[in-house]
Amino acid sequence: MNLFQFEYFITLAETLSYTKASQKLHISQSTLSKMIINLEHTIGSQLFIRNKRDVKLTTAGKIYYDEIKNILDTYEGTIRKIQNMENGTTGVINLGFLGTALVELLPFIINRFHEHYPTIRINPLDYTYSKIMESLFNNEIDIAILPDLELEHFPNLAKKPIFKDSMCAVVHKDHRFSKLDKINIADLKDEPIVSMDPKVSRHDSSLISNICIKQGFFPNVIYEANSLLNMLVMVDCQVGITIMASHMKHFATDTVRFVPIAGLENSFHVVCVHNSTTNESVPKLLAVIDECFPPEN
Repeated sequence: MNLFQFEYFITLAETLSYTKASQKLHISQSTLSKMIINLEHTIGSQLFIRNKRDVKLTTAGKIYYDEIKNILDTYEGTIRKIQNMENGTTGVINLGFLGTALVELLPFIINRFHEHYPTIRINPLDYTYSKIMESLFNNEIDIAILPDLELEHFPNLAKKPIFKDSMCAVVHKDHRFSKLDKINIADLKDEPIVSMDPKVSRHDSSLISNICIKQGFFPNVIYEANSLLNMLVMVDCQVGITIMASHMKHFATDTVRFVPIAGLENSFHVVCVHNSTTNESVPKLLAVIDECFPPEN
């Protein structure tokens, strides 16, 4: 048997028509028929039921189709890997990230990585927090960079700290808090709060409510946004104020102010996480992240 016989069999099995299969293969129907008969003789089993009206796979034919399809997929995958190697692409890392946390830092990380490993491609995927966690557990991504929220509930994930950030009250420039150097959480007790819609991101919503609850009050949420950028817009429209990490100021307009919250300095942690099924290129990326953000002593 050879690849031509496999190809002829697969084509006929998928079209179930000698006419269509021979046209796709650019051979005569008689040639295709002879090849299939020879294949059946070699195997010692009938693969197709033929009559004047149609062609059907036998039970043996269905089993043979499934197995040969897997063999061909493996063969083609191996060829692609070799071709990728020859083309200088020897690996791919699927990286999930929150764009709001890494809009400035991710290009820096990727550029530094490519300086060291120009033949490994990073495929960045901008997801919500929930989508990142789902993709990690489904092995749809190899590694993720995201805030350290509730990760203690996932002990099987390896975690590497990248940087710390401070939490701030985000207010319009005309708000009475905008001129302050720092405020206390208790000062927000009676303020109208713009929060994230928990149906969109429970983690972002919980972040704000938990900060307030720890100070003994529930936030007066008057608007639930569908994105962090929408939250900034609502603050800019003076609908209310919100709480965000200071790195979000890169997305804000000149009329929005970020006021540090006392006691929440360096309380927002961004980490990279991965599970035990990561590919062999991931340790290289982790090493470059250490180079970009040396671990604190």
